[in-house]
This record gives sequence, C-alpha cells and structure tokens, in this order.
Amino acid sequence: MTPAAASRTPPSKNIAPVALGGKATAQRGMRMTLPRRSPTRFLVPAAMLALWETLSRLGLLDPQFVPGLADSLAAALDMTRRAFLLTHAMVSLARVALALGLALLAGVPLAFSLGHAWPGAFRFLEPLLRVLGQINPYCLFPVFVVVFGLGEAAKISVLAWVALWPIFFGTLAGLGDLDPVLARAARGMGAGKASVFLKVAIPAASPSIFAGARTGVQMAFFILIAAEMTGATAGLGWLVHNAGAMFQVPRIYGAGLVIVALGLGLNRFLVFLDRGLFFWRASGPGQDGLPRPGPLALALALAAALIVLAIGLIGMARAESLLNDPSVVPEYRVWTE
Repeated sequence: MTPAAASRTPPSKNIAPVALGGKATAQRGMRMTLPRRSPTRFLVPAAMLALWETLSRLGLLDPQFVPGLADSLAAALDMTRRAFLLTHAMVSLARVALALGLALLAGVPLAFSLGHAWPGAFRFLEPLLRVLGQINPYCLFPVFVVVFGLGEAAKISVLAWVALWPIFFGTLAGLGDLDPVLARAARGMGAGKASVFLKVAIPAASPSIFAGARTGVQMAFFILIAAEMTGATAGLGWLVHNAGAMFQVPRIYGAGLVIVALGLGLNRFLVFLDRGLFFWRASGPGQDGLPRPGPLALALALAAALIVLAIGLIGMARAESLLNDPSVVPEYRVWTE
C-alpha cells in the first residue's frame, strides 16, 4: 500500500488502546455495555423476608429473641409515629454528611498535591498511605475519643477517616487516567499550568472523585452505627444500643430494618446524583433503565439533602447538650420513649 493510499484508509475501530504516559488510554466513544438490572433481583430478598415471617408465624422462632417481620415493622412504624425515629435517622445522616465534607476537603487537595505536583513524594509515601487506608477504623475510635473527647468531634473524625481513603485513592486514579493528549492540546492553545489544572485535570478526575466519595459515604454510614453506640445520645446506632439495653427486641430489629433501608436509599441517591452530574460519560438512560435526571430534579434532590442536613444538625446540637448534662431526665426520655 502506497503512503497516499494509507493516508486515505480510515482508522480501524478495533485498534487497541495506546499507552500514553505509562497508562492505557481507552479510545473515545468506546464504553462497556452492562446488562440492565431486572426486577426479578428483588425476588430473593422478598423470599427471605417472607420466610422470616412464616417461621415466626409457625412458632419456629422464639419471639423473645427473634420477633417476626410484622412485629419489627410495627415497632419501626410506632417509632416513626412518635417522630423520634426520623430525628435519629437525620442525626446519623448529618454526621455522615459532615464527615464526607471533611474527607473531601482533606483527601482531594492531598491527592492532587501528591499525584499532580509531587509524584516523587507519592511514590515514597505510597506504602505508608496504603497501610493507613487498611487500618480498621473502629480500632482507632478510642484514640479519637482520647484526642477529641466523648462528643460529636470524635464520631465525625472517625467517619471522616473512613471516607478519606476511598476519596484520596479515587482522585489519584482519576489523575492517572487523564489523557496526556488533552493536556498537551490545552498547553498548545496557550493554557498555563493553572488553566490546565482547573479546566482539564479537575473535570477529568471528577467522576473518579465522586466514585470514591460514594464508596466512602457507604463505608462511613455503616461504621457510624457502631460509633454511635459509644458516647452518644442520638443516632440510629444509639437507638439500637438503647433498645438492647432496655431489652426492647422488636425495636432492635425495627431499627435494623430502617438502617438497611437508609443504606440502600443513600446508595440510590448517590447513583441519582452520579447520573445527573456526569451525564457526558454515556448517552441515553442509565444502566437501570431510568432516565437521566435534569437540572430541576438535581436541584430538588440537593435541596432535600440540605433540609435533612439542617434538621440533623439541630438534633446533633440537642444530643450534645444532653450528653453534657445527663441529669436532664425528662428531656432525655423524649429520645427513648
């Protein structure tokens, strides 16, 4: 084939990704197609719940230790009717939100500093950072209590520690996947280092940052339940601990069902934000077949999250006052009855 003919030959769509800067950069337009989720995925959880209630109805489960599903739901509805269950849930969500904010403020600048400005320092510190990221956070909770005391600072700090590492390493992964051609093109058009950083590096890494934040939020939420069982007067973890101390077994299971539902709802909320904020990564509906949210839906969702955060902060302030003054017995009973 002559050079002229070769220049007229269109490039093949099956060319393997070219290694740029030590990283394999995927060809634009290529994306992995995943099968859409089927509604039948709910059959197994529904069957497990039905089996739970059936065994309870047949008397095969001791209601003193394992109440039925209906009794657990009735306890959860009773706590909801009394309004304090929602307050505990919002307090827990507010703690997770504050911890996420601290983790983002610490993890993202640290990752950009080590991965973009001082990569040599990161190669030197990477083993230590990997070890710190693998430490069981609940083992560090006594250390945070010694440093910050029995208050909100200790709980929020240990949650921020949990969320920090997925955000940090997710940001590094986003920087590592940055296409060097984009950076060279921006510099070729006269962009300085600051412009390349703000207009190329940060937008390219933002999906990975959000993916790390999503993982960190879910990890922090479930660690929160254990952290709230120590030195707290509000929160879902404290509610479970208090119900166990008073041997209110249906409340234990009812609060556990609420924790599971909140965990699933929090995950779906983050998926909703992911589809709306990073719409350019794929076209059409999402993997689950739902349409991508528009600006109005995103604004309403963020407004609802801010309302939950505000109510949770009010509940946290009240819980902190009860912790500092446990002699206020009538006020304290509002959280338990």
